[in-house]
Amino acid sequence: MHILAIDVGTSSVKAAVLDQTTGEPVAHPARAEYDLDHPAPDAAEVPADRLWTAVEHAAREAVAASPHPPEAVGLSSMTPALVLLDASDTPLSPVWVHLDRRSRSVARKVQAEAGDEFLRTVGTRPLPGGTSAVCFAQQAADRPDLRGKVKHYLHANGWIGYRLTGERAIDPAGASFTGLFGTLTDQKWSPRWCGCFGVEPDWLPKVIDGSDTLGGLRDDVAGAWRLKAGIPVKLGTADTSSAMLAAGMTSRDVLHSVGTTQVLGVLAESPKPDPRRLTRLFGVGGAFAYVAHNPVGGAALEWLHQLCFHDQPADEFYDHTIPAAADRTPEVELDPPYLGGDRLEIEPRVAHFTNLTLGVHREDLLAAVLGAMRRGHRRAMAAIERDAASVERVFLTGGGAETVRHLLPEYASARIRPIEEGSLRGVARLFDPR
Repeated sequence: MHILAIDVGTSSVKAAVLDQTTGEPVAHPARAEYDLDHPAPDAAEVPADRLWTAVEHAAREAVAASPHPPEAVGLSSMTPALVLLDASDTPLSPVWVHLDRRSRSVARKVQAEAGDEFLRTVGTRPLPGGTSAVCFAQQAADRPDLRGKVKHYLHANGWIGYRLTGERAIDPAGASFTGLFGTLTDQKWSPRWCGCFGVEPDWLPKVIDGSDTLGGLRDDVAGAWRLKAGIPVKLGTADTSSAMLAAGMTSRDVLHSVGTTQVLGVLAESPKPDPRRLTRLFGVGGAFAYVAHNPVGGAALEWLHQLCFHDQPADEFYDHTIPAAADRTPEVELDPPYLGGDRLEIEPRVAHFTNLTLGVHREDLLAAVLGAMRRGHRRAMAAIERDAASVERVFLTGGGAETVRHLLPEYASARIRPIEEGSLRGVARLFDPR
């Protein structure tokens, strides 16, 4: 069986036709980039039609490149990414993605009034950008007419699934990210949190497993994409969960994604809330996931390369300069370390170099960044309740992953498994999610 997999990221949409048995693309994945808009400080949004255009472009290119006609479609998506529809199913506002931080005032209020209760029931803090109901409440405050127009409340994969099938739904991981769902209680939409954020319960879609068939592909989309009408469409789930599916992870494994920050994800056997992490439903099956962040990611190394070592070619910097700096013990320190911010905090976080003097060399700055990365990794591992002895395999992905693996002492004897295009390839497992 061959599957058209569509993976919606924060700056591009990737698509490929996968062999369902192996999860491998039968041709090179297609990629359609799109721009995020930043109309105000802390804003990160994309018009819905721009996102849909990217989905169509990537899907058509992937189908055209495949020697095998897809027999099904499956989704993976950034989460949350709020899409509000009116009675005619027209998006009422741009899609606020998880990078948006305009809703800090709402998050502060909820945290002050009911933060402990929210954490105990939803599994996370009311995070700006990371909780779509917080984003909705801010949009409603900015636009008093909005609530009277909303008829449907979806996330990106649910909206794309609706465009593909005419059916509306959200997967369990997406439901956890709304802030409106009893993730750690009854796993139903919560009247308590709907009332808190001003969301009408009848706006909310049904919650279905990410591996469930949402519906059959609509005739108009099938014709435009040169696919067979009526083939099954799987709703899919969050991109991190999809990558974990691709890896075939167990509770003794860690997914480690390197980017602007570093994201560590594990399957949680006995979930409990902790402000240091996200505790959410996995999205496929009844499992839970813990997700934590290290604020010093691969992007920090690239930043320092461009800022202080631009005279060195990339291979010299990454292959020689970084390993040498890793053995250096500087007086300068990166503390606090939040070069990439902190996705688990409501307030903005920044980084400071301390003990700076005219005697500090650029190698000292690099060593300070590497030291902060190691400390951040230890804290993230503690947040997901893992240590080197308890980890069987580490699935490593993202830009700079190969460099990072050699910088972390905990990985010196670990079984490292590189994984490429994990969130895309994980879509194949929706059709056999064992």
